[in-house]
Amino acid sequence: MDLILYNPLSNNKKSNIQTNKLIRKYKKNKTPFRLKNILKIQNIKEYLDTKKDIDKVILLGGDGTINRFVNETVNYDFTQDIYLKPNGSGNDYMRSLRGSDEAPQYVMESILDTGIKTNFINGAGIGVDGYVLYLMEKSANKRFYRYIKSTIKALIQYIPEPITINVDGKEHVFKKAYLISINNGKYIGSGMKMAPQANIHDENLDVLVVHSIRKIFLLFIFLTIYTGKHLKFKKYIFHTKGKHIKATFTSPQIYQTDGECYYDVTSIDVKSTGKTIHFRAFE
Repeated sequence: MDLILYNPLSNNKKSNIQTNKLIRKYKKNKTPFRLKNILKIQNIKEYLDTKKDIDKVILLGGDGTINRFVNETVNYDFTQDIYLKPNGSGNDYMRSLRGSDEAPQYVMESILDTGIKTNFINGAGIGVDGYVLYLMEKSANKRFYRYIKSTIKALIQYIPEPITINVDGKEHVFKKAYLISINNGKYIGSGMKMAPQANIHDENLDVLVVHSIRKIFLLFIFLTIYTGKHLKFKKYIFHTKGKHIKATFTSPQIYQTDGECYYDVTSIDVKSTGKTIHFRAFE
């Protein structure tokens, strides 16, 4: 029997459309299934422990739904196969997973100076990256064009500041940084190819810092992210790989992991948990 876990708030609360399509498919094929709203599950590990008759779990949602599932099951020993079916407004992790789900994927962790510890599987960012998500949260509309509008607004309003980062023991200092993006997956922001060299199957994280650039040129570079060509602008975009990343801003920022925001963050400590989860793409 299959278990379908869905998030009714995904995709601008339009999750039920895709959920109903999947249900009709199961009924047409006469495949036994159970349907459960993931928001009504208080403890996913305990819930799965009571469902030993389940062979396959289908997680129906976007990056935020995946993030919650990962955080609650990072120490869980799955006996079921776990599948992802996109049903969110971004679905960036699924873009990296498609055609690359033959091996388990690594789960990363962030420790914030606010005392919060959280896990992520796709990407994290602080600076403009977090401010964009803040503007999106204030908007009732989470569609793609709204993300573009929020990004342009954030780029115009954000004031760059000094940042110090440490990647595997090597320190780098930037006097005017707009953001640091730390990536396990390749994509962010509904298809922006922020980290084209990232690999979800290893413990290396791709680190990008955008710095020392005039805002008018920054808007131009922003457009090249969709093709992954932005890495060519080495004067303004620092790129490296590492397993342990620390970053410190001079004033509190908005930090995001897989689209989930954390406020008043000045420093972060990011590394692999050393643990994996094996998501497969559900087609």
